[in-house]
Amino acid sequence: MRSLFAVVAALGLSSIGTGCVVHSVDPNPQPAIGGQEETRSYRNDPDATESNANHRPRAVSGRWWESFRDHDLDSLVSQALADNPDLRATGRRIDQANASLIRAGATLFPQIDGGGDLSRRWNREGRTDDEASLGLSLDWELDAWGRIRSGRSARAEEVEAAKEDWQAARLLLTGAVAETWFELIEQRGQLRLAQEQIEVNQTLLDLTRLRFGQGQSSVVDVLQQQEQLESTQALVPDIEARIEELELALETLTGRLPGTRHLPERNDEPAEPPARPKAGYPADLLAERPDLRAQRARIVALDHEVGEAVADCLPRFSIGSSLALAGTPSLDHLIGDAIAGAVGPVFDAGSRKSEVTRRRSRVQEEVDRYTFAYLNAVRDVETSLQRETKLAERVRRQEAQLNTARKLLAESRNRYSLGATDYLPVLDAVAKVQGLERDLLTSRRERLSARVALHRALGGPMPEMPR
Repeated sequence: MRSLFAVVAALGLSSIGTGCVVHSVDPNPQPAIGGQEETRSYRNDPDATESNANHRPRAVSGRWWESFRDHDLDSLVSQALADNPDLRATGRRIDQANASLIRAGATLFPQIDGGGDLSRRWNREGRTDDEASLGLSLDWELDAWGRIRSGRSARAEEVEAAKEDWQAARLLLTGAVAETWFELIEQRGQLRLAQEQIEVNQTLLDLTRLRFGQGQSSVVDVLQQQEQLESTQALVPDIEARIEELELALETLTGRLPGTRHLPERNDEPAEPPARPKAGYPADLLAERPDLRAQRARIVALDHEVGEAVADCLPRFSIGSSLALAGTPSLDHLIGDAIAGAVGPVFDAGSRKSEVTRRRSRVQEEVDRYTFAYLNAVRDVETSLQRETKLAERVRRQEAQLNTARKLLAESRNRYSLGATDYLPVLDAVAKVQGLERDLLTSRRERLSARVALHRALGGPMPEMPR
């Protein structure tokens, strides 16, 4: 035993020469932003207050898509979360990460193997000798420096990262379903609007022809109105093709075979967006966005791997034993042994130390990526807030412009009926009104899309749902 302790002491002294020290892990890494103010509000947030002294993270709960109060959307999102195969594939990574965690933690416990053998020998006289054994062997590495525990902790953080990646995929999927659904409603509205405009243009064409037959207008007026009718009719094929594309996309997102046509038959205009959610503060995104939480977990996992590499510079201690029954020809002898061992680096030309340096550099690399992802997340929120504000302003201006254009159309038709002007002002007014009607429908849908983008940028909220 004295000799064993002497060996262990020598190995411990040799490990000091490698320059490795015990490693501590930062459980909550932060973006590397100099002078960051955690209570700074968003520049484009109209609800931001001047004083942030009582800063509290915004309360997030529930399902973000339910704020639109659209039962069809709720049904489509629920179906997509349950049946989308790409989302299920992302969830499989959680199972794989859990399996790696179990495997990494298994070596903390003694490894016991069983075995047995039977041998038979023949000599020249034809006699046989049988020999058999049956036994157990134990091998256990003593995790004196936390190398195995560090590896297990790294795998545990990878499980958390996989869960957050799955949550981020769910957020992206729900956003895609909502945007596709709102655009489908818009395109169906565009089709209905085009059909109404075709009827109006056909009526105007009939009136123009009647006036031409009575000598009250020229053939130019008839041809101009006919061209307006045909240009409106030409919009229909593209709208119908887009509706088909969106329906196929929505069926794919919800996990249905494209072309089965199991979608709600909604044909109304896009609704007004609900009250805007509180944006909170940029620093809140670190806790609320699943992609940022996943990146943070990966950084902590890599930090644990640094600890694993540091511990690998130090001696390893292990114990082992075996117990067997052996005999010829019966198992009539009990054989056992026990062993304690230690092994550590004496000279490796800097291999282990360089591995520690490499892993520390990987941690810093991921911190930089984490910082960049955070900056992009803040930018996404700022952009979404600004876009929704400007789209609301655009809708208000287009509504006022449409109201004026309709008055101009009515006045132009009156003057044309009285013979005070030719048909060109009427034609221009009709084209202006119909174009504004289509543009206003698109702008209202874009407001809904901007709200979806804001929820996606804020991280939902998404419910914590079991797989």
